[in-house]
Amino acid sequence: MKSLPFYFIAASVIFALLGMGYGMYMAGSENHLLAGAHAHNNLLGWVTMAIYGLYYRAVPAAIGRLATVHFWITLVANLIFPIGIALAILGTTPLLAAIGGGLEMLAMLIFGWIVLRNRAGLTV
Repeated sequence: MKSLPFYFIAASVIFALLGMGYGMYMAGSENHLLAGAHAHNNLLGWVTMAIYGLYYRAVPAAIGRLATVHFWITLVANLIFPIGIALAILGTTPLLAAIGGGLEMLAMLIFGWIVLRNRAGLTV
């Protein structure tokens, strides 16, 4: 069975590839209307998930039930948020952006709690 850091890093790579693909599409089409959704996908899906994965790799004592919940909330948030931003930009509805943004905030709060609870585990 793979470890939690692996799942965070694997998901981050998938989000990076999605972001790169959409970035190439925007460049080719010269249509950058949804650049905000693209940027949030890259920052939260690629960068933040990779940082989470690296943290859990560096501090294995932090891995537990809450860290697993953190992964799933983060994954769902990173799937919903960029789509929600795109829908809001297109004038359809801001609802998914609000839900996704709330889940992103919840994921970071959970991560902050985990980091504070395990502050002795990370030595530099």
